[in-house]
Amino acid sequence: MARLILAAIGVVLLAVAALALVWLLGQLLVGLGAFVVGTAGVLWRLLGFLIVVGGLGGLVYFLASAWRPSSRAQASPQAVQAAAKSAPQRVRQPGA
Repeated sequence: MARLILAAIGVVLLAVAALALVWLLGQLLVGLGAFVVGTAGVLWRLLGFLIVVGGLGGLVYFLASAWRPSSRAQASPQAVQAAAKSAPQRVRQPGA
């Protein structure tokens, strides 16, 4: 009879331990799921931020290049003379 009682207690303890392990595994999976969902949310917000910043950066580049003087534009003779006076003269080294 003692063997039967000990066997029944062993089965009950084994069932309780198995249920505890299943519960623990469930808790770990819930934590992992929360981490994955949180990470996905952060990455979606980052993607949206990068799209907005890329668009604004392109707009700024476009607007900045719209006011850049064209290389085809002719400078006035006074501007050419002023630039020639202020530009340092290069001295050619012998043997160079």
